[in-house]
Amino acid sequence: MDYSMERLVPRRPLYQTAASPGMDSHITKNHLEINRVFEKKFHYQKGRDENSWTLPPPRELLGEFYQFESLQELKIKLNDVKCKLNDYALEEWSQHTRRQDPTNEIPWRLKKETKAEFVTVAWCKFFECLHAFPLVKGPKLNSLHLCELPGAFIAALNHYLYSTYKREEVQWRWLSTTLNPYYEGNPTGGMITDDRFMFHTFDNWLMHDDFTGNIIDRAHIEQMQAKCKERLGSDVNLITADGSIDCADTPDCQEEVVATLHFAEITAALTILAEGGCFVVKMFTLFESTNVCKLFLLNCAFDAVHVYKPATSKRGNSEVYVICIGYRKQTPHLSETLQLMLKNVECANILPLFPKSSLPKDFLLQHEICARLFMNLQIQSIESNIQAYEIKPTRRQITYKQQLRTAIANEFYRRYKVYNIPEKDKILYGYPKTDEIYQSAPFCRGSYSEREMAKITSLEQRIFEIHCALNFLEKSLDNTHDFVYEEVSAKTATDSLDVLRIYRGAPFAELHSSMFAHPYIMQMHQKMKDIFGSDPISIIKYICVVDGKEIPLSDNHVQSSSRHQQELFLKLFDAICEKPPSQLVFTNNAFLTHLSVSILLYLSTYIFERLTLCGEPHFQIKLHTKSSKYTPEQMDTLKRLQTLLADDPNVLCVMPIKNLHRNEFAKALHSYNNQLLMKNFKLFVKN
Repeated sequence: MDYSMERLVPRRPLYQTAASPGMDSHITKNHLEINRVFEKKFHYQKGRDENSWTLPPPRELLGEFYQFESLQELKIKLNDVKCKLNDYALEEWSQHTRRQDPTNEIPWRLKKETKAEFVTVAWCKFFECLHAFPLVKGPKLNSLHLCELPGAFIAALNHYLYSTYKREEVQWRWLSTTLNPYYEGNPTGGMITDDRFMFHTFDNWLMHDDFTGNIIDRAHIEQMQAKCKERLGSDVNLITADGSIDCADTPDCQEEVVATLHFAEITAALTILAEGGCFVVKMFTLFESTNVCKLFLLNCAFDAVHVYKPATSKRGNSEVYVICIGYRKQTPHLSETLQLMLKNVECANILPLFPKSSLPKDFLLQHEICARLFMNLQIQSIESNIQAYEIKPTRRQITYKQQLRTAIANEFYRRYKVYNIPEKDKILYGYPKTDEIYQSAPFCRGSYSEREMAKITSLEQRIFEIHCALNFLEKSLDNTHDFVYEEVSAKTATDSLDVLRIYRGAPFAELHSSMFAHPYIMQMHQKMKDIFGSDPISIIKYICVVDGKEIPLSDNHVQSSSRHQQELFLKLFDAICEKPPSQLVFTNNAFLTHLSVSILLYLSTYIFERLTLCGEPHFQIKLHTKSSKYTPEQMDTLKRLQTLLADDPNVLCVMPIKNLHRNEFAKALHSYNNQLLMKNFKLFVKN
């Protein structure tokens, strides 16, 4: 049983140094350290009688609450160590742990030397999983990736396939899903907004009928199953699930916070995966009875289950990857168990799946050893990082760490046979290079203790803190300068006939996010709503001037629901169709939804001839045309839009999404919205 980390001797020296006294012991120490970094594994081993680990009858499921005292003691022990971090400022501590990370040279080399595509830490972690375990049986592969944004697992798998097999052998098809950043009803704090990869591969992403991308829904899992069968045409051999939820404000309850998400990921994977397939799911600590049952389920349903912490996974966090090899779809009681899991997938995952009496003692013993192993590794890392933070390292220690980083990067390249692949084999070959517009890190500052104290302060103190946060945010934004953007349309009237692309989804009652403003601003928007109990955007008065005549599109208490957006534009279309104008002027209008931006872009491109965006002090968007006589094609499309919005509350966007992002128009609109929202946030706090 793999209770400890395997000690391997490297095949060759990883770096050369001049001979010196004690060099042999130094190299031996380095080799041991390197192997400890790469061999953080645990393997569950079934007894000789494999039937001793069997699923109980479905009638016994989800009917009993219990905990394991020994595992809860481990949880308390780990949380006691985590509490030592409460007074460290998050941003400073994150920088420190990045500097201490012995593997931080690996991503840099993959980007600069290997020129690998879309390298992130997640890319490195999954690349390790692919080499450390037999997840891919050959060059023919169908894969599904859950909770995948920004897409690093897909890029890593592509690199693995084309560096392992001949190009002509590779037959790979993939689909993916994620919480959709293009859906304004999804919370900014709960999803990744980096769409660089998804933007070019959007047809491969399953966002379900409601366009949310949320997998914690029985209907969505069944839709994914049908889509995989329809689009992949055969079995799904590999499923990955890299989902998580930000637990910065609840570090002692990480398992409980992500329990329902993990339940949905496992339910989806076991529902869709083919016989003999493999499954990789990111989990965290394994102390709660709900997680004990999930691991037992996976052990019953697969030939082999490993728990693995890749070398490039941050040492001080709790994440591990559960590697499941060889799916046994005909496992007794599995089909009935999955039906029950599907039925309960939307419920908070509080009750353990199985009764306590159904869990074999040898499984529980192994699970406790596994949980203890990874807990000890995390404790060692946290305490080591604290010591390095409090005590200035010597020059010798700094030199050793630098040498160790290089040695570990060399071992990564040797162990995992890292090679360059031709540009034409990369997924985004032929597409223009896209940079990340905004960082997706949470807008979270200060220490945990400070954030907890802020929750019990007076309203006056919280208003002061909002003022400080707004000032900090304003300084951190690099696009708050005055600007005027102008674009002249080169499209003709006939182009407008087939330009519409309708995206439908669930209407949202409240705007929680937007890809047309900085994520930090949208997080500030949510924070102010939570503190003050009202929407800071509500003070924006939506006004449109049509050929000099003012049309109030809403009152001062504007709702940000998708239906209200439709009502605003129905009023506008009524005015336009009644008397086609040569000029429209929007004053103080924030265009934050795909519906509003797609209509604005449609009007500017196919109805009017010129678009002008002006920032401070007037915040105006102007549309001009030389003639107020619209062509029959233009009037026809306007009326089609008007009818569409009046009859269908599920319309969320009316133009191709690719036209709304990553161009000069989108860049200018981002800047315009950022400035306008910051101005109104300040007025809101002041009033």
